[in-house]
Amino acid sequence: MFDYHSPRWARLRARVLRESGYRCQWSKRFGKRVQAQHVHHIWPAEDYPQYAWCRWNLIALSHEAHNAMHDRTTGKLTAAGESLRRRTIPPGSGPADSSSF
Repeated sequence: MFDYHSPRWARLRARVLRESGYRCQWSKRFGKRVQAQHVHHIWPAEDYPQYAWCRWNLIALSHEAHNAMHDRTTGKLTAAGESLRRRTIPPGSGPADSSSF
């Protein structure tokens, strides 16, 4: 299980928020300026521990946007969360990186 209370996570979380200008990146897509309070694992840390510390897998979100990414009853990603995950391809696994050409 991912340790959201570790000093390492606190540093990485602070970095992601700082790099985003403390603005929700989901709301930004819709032209809105909303403060970010959370850092979300696009590919959930519990399901994909190999991506838990990867910067490309993290996005700054507002409280509302973060709740929209998770079903708080089941703990699974919502349709919005799955959509974001499907659009975020891990480095080295995209078509251009495939050796099947």
